[in-house]
Amino acid sequence: MICHTLPRAAALLCLAPAFAACLQNNISPAGELPTRVKLGYTVASSAAQQQLETRFRQGVSADSMSALHKPLTARPHPAGSAGTQDVVRYLQQTLAGYGLDVQTHEYQVLLAKPKAIAITMTAPARRALSIDEPAIPEDPTSSHPELGGGYVAYSASGTAEGQVVYVNYGLPADYAELATLGVSVKGKIALARYGRSHRAVKTHTAERAGARAVILYSDPGDDGEAKGPAWPKGYWRGQHMLQRGNAKYSWYWHGDPLTPGVGATKDAVRIPEATAPTLPKIPVVVVSWGEAQHLMAALGGPNAPERFHGGLRMPYKVGPGPAAVRVQVEMDQGLRPIYDVVASLRGASTPERSILFGTHHDAWTFGGVDPGTGATALLEVAKGLGQLAKTGWKPSRTIAFAFWDAEEFGLVGSTEYAEALSAQLQEQLIMYVNIDMYMKGRFDPGGVPSLAAFVADVAKDVPEGDATVYERWKVSEAARQKVTDTSAFTPDLEALGSGADFVPFQDHLAVPTMAIEFIGDNGYGFGTYHSNYDSRAYVEQIADPGFTQGVLMAQVLGTMALRMSEAEVLPFRFSHYATKLLDAVDAASGWSRDAGVAMDAAPLRDRAEAVRVASVALEQAIDAALAVGGVSSSARAALNDRLSRMEQTLADDDGAADTKWYRHVFYGWNIYSLYDGQPLPGLAEAFRLKDAARVTHELGRIQRALDRMHGELLAARRLVN
Repeated sequence: MICHTLPRAAALLCLAPAFAACLQNNISPAGELPTRVKLGYTVASSAAQQQLETRFRQGVSADSMSALHKPLTARPHPAGSAGTQDVVRYLQQTLAGYGLDVQTHEYQVLLAKPKAIAITMTAPARRALSIDEPAIPEDPTSSHPELGGGYVAYSASGTAEGQVVYVNYGLPADYAELATLGVSVKGKIALARYGRSHRAVKTHTAERAGARAVILYSDPGDDGEAKGPAWPKGYWRGQHMLQRGNAKYSWYWHGDPLTPGVGATKDAVRIPEATAPTLPKIPVVVVSWGEAQHLMAALGGPNAPERFHGGLRMPYKVGPGPAAVRVQVEMDQGLRPIYDVVASLRGASTPERSILFGTHHDAWTFGGVDPGTGATALLEVAKGLGQLAKTGWKPSRTIAFAFWDAEEFGLVGSTEYAEALSAQLQEQLIMYVNIDMYMKGRFDPGGVPSLAAFVADVAKDVPEGDATVYERWKVSEAARQKVTDTSAFTPDLEALGSGADFVPFQDHLAVPTMAIEFIGDNGYGFGTYHSNYDSRAYVEQIADPGFTQGVLMAQVLGTMALRMSEAEVLPFRFSHYATKLLDAVDAASGWSRDAGVAMDAAPLRDRAEAVRVASVALEQAIDAALAVGGVSSSARAALNDRLSRMEQTLADDDGAADTKWYRHVFYGWNIYSLYDGQPLPGLAEAFRLKDAARVTHELGRIQRALDRMHGELLAARRLVN
């Protein structure tokens, strides 16, 4: 036995003789994998960690997850509603029952709900367009009395009338193409289909083009019957299913529209609502494609360009007219309380350093998938760790679970928490991991490059069927890239842009951030997304029958929590970051050529290369130290603090005045995509605007950030010695 060699030799972590024999013979007990040396661990500590993680994974239960999911999805619970109060109480009681310390953070934020919405086609024939979704017998909760019609939060109130112009996805390039046809949206009503960008971008682009209002619909060619059977027969969106959402202009800042940069506490200083740049100035409404087709069928004007065509079975025209419409919106918009529920398992040796896992608990309707699956997975992880703690185990570092409110209104709860506690989080938070939702499908991790090796290390130890999550990840990435050879697979994380609660942690606080999902055929745009049919029935029949995918999700998340909380040296790897930095510099050279604005890339490339060299030296030194027993106890805490705060060297407060909330110079949101990450976001925007002075300013920000990162890498290397 090797129990006597373990650094924390509690009897509960000692390997049983049978387990040890399995390790020696390369046999995996109970379907688990043989022990391998883990990133940030010694040989001895890897063996103890393997047993701990195995115990956790064996305790995850599909039946438990099904039971946890049911109360989360029992009634509609948008932020500010009575249903939310039920969910908050359920979370508080459940997490406390697991033995975790539960705190609830209340904020007063601007929320919006409809008083009255009416959409009437006034020409060539009069017809009221419905914003309701009919009940269907196959989805029992679709007749729930608390369900209402579709709306877009933060829409301006007012009445707008005019001819209709079809603007495709409503992006600047679409308006430019319409201009070549002699078609303008000025003084008209823009009809845009969902996809390719956030609804706020569609609204803002239409507003700037002079439209009086925007009507959004989901085209069957994007997520409906043109793709396959629609719910309740299949995965996709049906004729009468619409998509709610918010239209807040979050590229200025996320969270509460009235308290940028500070937590929206009761006494916070607020800007006037009339001057808030994040709020739309025109009405925006949503309909199903079954209703939108009446407007499309009545359009005349030029034939739509080929790329404007969707899945409606009719010719696509762009107008304007003769279809005309009246849009009437009256919103109830005001300050309302929201509630973040945060539960923690206090660390035994380093309680002042923490790992935070987060999801949201509010939903437009039932939240069967979004966020019911993500919230259920986190509850199951909290339950499993709580059970381990009741046997005597305690994490080395604090592990916390957050359930954010008002995510659907633009990441409000998570942002207010991050803003209110920014100094504490930047000092203490080692890693934030977001889980918005999951579905039966492929592994889809995203995050900062320094965590790519950590994700791969965990994935290699989590069984998935007759393989591992890592092996399945390799195969799915090869399929996505349309290659057959998986031997060249390099673990990488998708760049995080927007759309979930990771944003304030990555882009504003600049702490190491990840998002972990399993996603289905249409990515995050599953068929019932933001509709009345995002229900438990959809989860049971389509998204995760039997909650088997949920078991795997909880096993991955719990293994991550245990791995990061117990690591002797935190498993951040910055050489991969340096590779991504060099790739971004090459991309920026292309932006420079396209914009016709000169840029000397050499200073950036030299700094990125210096980061690479220093990163490789640091990693080699850490691995060498761990191979002979570990980093000295006198240096370990300081080293780990430098590693966990390295990401913050890439934050800078000297950004453009209209985007100062976004402090990270390397990662941001490409708003003209849907939620894609944008490398070097400030520089990319400067080139898009062809603003030479702004390009120079952004280059200075990036160079200073890389100099800071390089200096910290060298300092960390000295600590290892």
